[in-house]
Amino acid sequence: MFTERLNKIMKIIGAKPTDIAGIIGCDRSAVDRICKGSRVPQNGGKSASRIVLAIYSFADEHGKTEDILNEIGCSASFSAEQIKDEIMRWLYDGEEPIKAHKEAPTVLHTHDKFGQRFSAILDLAEFSNVRFGKLLSIDPSYISRFRNGLRTPVSNSKLTEKICRVLYNRFKDQKRLSKLAGLMNISHENLHNDTDWEKELYSWLFLSEDNTVSSFVVGMVDQIGSFSADIIKPPLSFETATEKTALSGNQTLYHGMAGLQTAVLRFLGNVIERKEKDLYLYSDQNIDWITTDKFFQQKWMSLMIQCVTSGVKIHIIHNIERNLVEIGEAIRSWLPLYPSGQIESFYLDGQKNTIFSTTLFLCPGYACIYGNNVVGTENKSGNYLYETEPEKINLCRQFFDTLLSKAHRLIRVCKTADFFQFETVSSDITVLSSCPTVFSMPENLFSECFNHSELLTEANDSKDIYKQMKSFFENALLSGHFHECAPLPSDEDLFDEKIYPEFLSTPYSPQEFAEHTKNIINLLDNTKYRFYPLPEPGFLDVQLIISEKSVAVSRLKAPFFTIFLEHPFLCRAFAEYADSVKKQYTLDKVTLKRKLEGYC
Repeated sequence: MFTERLNKIMKIIGAKPTDIAGIIGCDRSAVDRICKGSRVPQNGGKSASRIVLAIYSFADEHGKTEDILNEIGCSASFSAEQIKDEIMRWLYDGEEPIKAHKEAPTVLHTHDKFGQRFSAILDLAEFSNVRFGKLLSIDPSYISRFRNGLRTPVSNSKLTEKICRVLYNRFKDQKRLSKLAGLMNISHENLHNDTDWEKELYSWLFLSEDNTVSSFVVGMVDQIGSFSADIIKPPLSFETATEKTALSGNQTLYHGMAGLQTAVLRFLGNVIERKEKDLYLYSDQNIDWITTDKFFQQKWMSLMIQCVTSGVKIHIIHNIERNLVEIGEAIRSWLPLYPSGQIESFYLDGQKNTIFSTTLFLCPGYACIYGNNVVGTENKSGNYLYETEPEKINLCRQFFDTLLSKAHRLIRVCKTADFFQFETVSSDITVLSSCPTVFSMPENLFSECFNHSELLTEANDSKDIYKQMKSFFENALLSGHFHECAPLPSDEDLFDEKIYPEFLSTPYSPQEFAEHTKNIINLLDNTKYRFYPLPEPGFLDVQLIISEKSVAVSRLKAPFFTIFLEHPFLCRAFAEYADSVKKQYTLDKVTLKRKLEGYC
């Protein structure tokens, strides 16, 4: 009976053994054996519970829950847990289970992720968010987001070092290191050794692939969210960053790291003094000629900032290998300059040349610096030509134009929160925000809120903006799935008018939020739309729109702008971060609708 009913219900919802195996996380052959009747799981056992969970999850995801209810004769008023119990009962034709079964977990295995490990160790140490936050001198809300898996501290930072030390001292002082070792599943001797404990604890808490991705995403979004309305100020004055004798020099050949540094200061100083309009930068040699000498690094950044503030357009080609660390280093120092709109950045595909390195800095009409050296020899014996002859400058421009023709855009910037430029073709889209987004807002509520928007009033017609938003949303649903991740407010915050719609300066009233919530409930009938209720915002005043082809990071407060990231590795990192959030906070539609109905 079980085998016939299992195959029947799988046919009703359109599920194949591979679908069920994928949800359970087992090999397809195991599900095949059950579907063919060569193996029948024990009624009420763990295998049966996993199959029921997979059937329910697949039906929920594909809008087939009602079909199951009709087949098994189950009331639509039942909760998700009751429906799963009824599926189990129906599969076994009402037979009593041999033993009561426990519900299979719907989240990742315990302590698989940083947030789960961090929460477990704080519970074991008996630390509250407030107390631990005070010991680290950071806001307790960050501790909460760490525990919820929405944020991860930047690896190898002073904060991660302090977290480990405070936790270790807590367990050591309380003579409970053996309890900590048990949680970490290591020998307690490893923690009693003064030379090993820090490495062991740090590795257990922070060293995993998902932590690298999460800390990269969080660090980049935090940096964008912290930009001020004013362009970043140069750390040094023009006079301190340059020397008059160097500016007026006529040397044509520079040697080694010191020579390249001198040539660059002369070059940038004259670009600023001459009020030039364009600067073209390319280098695939190691950047230690910038980073080794911190005072030179300050000079370099000061002159770059002054180029931007004086109206110089900077076109830069990053030659980066395919790993997050190198990509992050390549763009992090430039990121604060992007809101100016004066930076155009590109990247080249392919592996870096391991034999020769090339440096080409060009200002058309003035000069260029050119060097081609054997990799590893640049700092000691590298040669760099300083060309001012028009013929040679034009030749360097041809070189750079050839590189640009092979390059792809790395980052684009719009000076408003312009998500309409986001590509929706053939890709699922995930939006993470600090409240339910404008995409799920009904038109009448949007029109009413439009009058209070500091950003949206730049346009004349709320209907026209809503039409564009609706078109973006509908195109996204046609080409893939649209996933919306946002926290639902507490009653206290909602009735105290502390919850603001995206881009708007007037808070929701409880009635307005009820309207928005009702629309989300209606949208859930579309199998391509999903809503994930987060426990709290991952980021404040920032909206993320993520696909595997593009990422848009929009500021929701002045200065309004959107940064588009288009490097495949960047997009994949953001997509992995979004997936980890969704896996942790997915709810079936029955449970989700009941949660949302509490606001109506």
